[in-house]
Amino acid sequence: MNQLARYAQQAWRRTVGRLRVVRVSGESMAPTLRSGDWLLVDSGSGSLPDTGELVVVRHPRQSHLLVKRVRSRGRETFAVGSDDPCAGQDSRHFGSLDASHLVGRVLWARGV
Repeated sequence: MNQLARYAQQAWRRTVGRLRVVRVSGESMAPTLRSGDWLLVDSGSGSLPDTGELVVVRHPRQSHLLVKRVRSRGRETFAVGSDDPCAGQDSRHFGSLDASHLVGRVLWARGV
């Protein structure tokens, strides 16, 4: 196997190991995402997400995951919000999050 092929194979293994599949539950991200949609999430980046990105985060006070849109970003924290502001909990309820709450960035979504 040549060097380029080995590099490509190693890069593929690193990337695949970071990917997670998440299923949406609830309507807080409607109309962008609906309950039952599938997401491909990259859990490999340690940096804070950019404003506007869809992310999966750990709820800071409960054990479940949330799919939200990044509304603002500071130096060490970021705030998330629902696309449907009348549904679900977001940073208006629990405040800004730090990198330890970030599960990953949504790369791809597929409706049911």
